[in-house]
Amino acid sequence: MSSEKPLLVPSNPYALRGITRDPSSVKSQALAAQGVKMVTGDFNNPLSLDSAFKGASAIFGVNDFWVYFRNAEKRGEAEAKGDNWGALSRDNDTQEIKNIIDAASRVPTLERFVLASMANSNKLSGGRYAECYHFEGKAIAEDYCRESQAELWKKTSVLYVGFYLENYLGPMSAFFLPRLSCLVLNLGDFLPSVSWPWCAAVDDTGVLVAGLLRSPPGQRVIGNREWLTLLDITKILAELVDATHVEVSSEPVSFDMGDPLVTTDNMHMIGFSAEFGYDGHLAGNEVTEPSKLGISLPSVKEWFQQQDWASKIHNME
Repeated sequence: MSSEKPLLVPSNPYALRGITRDPSSVKSQALAAQGVKMVTGDFNNPLSLDSAFKGASAIFGVNDFWVYFRNAEKRGEAEAKGDNWGALSRDNDTQEIKNIIDAASRVPTLERFVLASMANSNKLSGGRYAECYHFEGKAIAEDYCRESQAELWKKTSVLYVGFYLENYLGPMSAFFLPRLSCLVLNLGDFLPSVSWPWCAAVDDTGVLVAGLLRSPPGQRVIGNREWLTLLDITKILAELVDATHVEVSSEPVSFDMGDPLVTTDNMHMIGFSAEFGYDGHLAGNEVTEPSKLGISLPSVKEWFQQQDWASKIHNME
């Protein structure tokens, strides 16, 4: 729910309503304290969405693939039967979004719908990257909206959120090995030269949604501050932590994320992005940059300047 943060400004024309499974959660309470009306809803319960969406003039539909994926009990039951948990999680992701779409189509007051989606890495790659399930499920739901909810689709714009800058505060930090006054980008020879669309999910999503609501429907935007390579990013970070230079290690790097399914999903995302672009534009997928719609976001460097790197990266003597 933190993506609504930038919409909480006096000039915002909307009274904001947030949907949560648990209105008593810390995040829900924080938004409620800022004037967001928090209501109970469950993406797997269409009737709860009808109630939550009642009277809405604009809806931003977004869910989280990983919430269901991390359900250890359901995963254990599925794998005991020999089912593919990644594919089941994709199917659940698609169904949740379909439920959002169908509920939105039943709102008579609705003027605009913004749908969070991703590129169909399986389809656009001709099946080469078939296990990036957290992309594919959303793309299938986007197709459903276009093909099965024609009236809603006329009011719809689609948002792809770029590669999270927040990853540098978690798993991405493992790519940096401090060595004396040098930052080493430990990604082998190829990946440092691949461009990625960088987005601060918490700070930028609300700005992007607001921009889409101001623009005519029918847009598909790749939400990003800049397209930069990992080498570009490392140079920015090196400057901020007073590293004198950057080295790129050609040593093979392990992308083991502690769960074979997560590792495979992310490896397929990386492979697809390297070959076809994160948003699929190199495979003919039509997407628009935020600047084309007059949406202005800060630079990637500005985001890095706002973080506390002293506690995360230390130059060794």
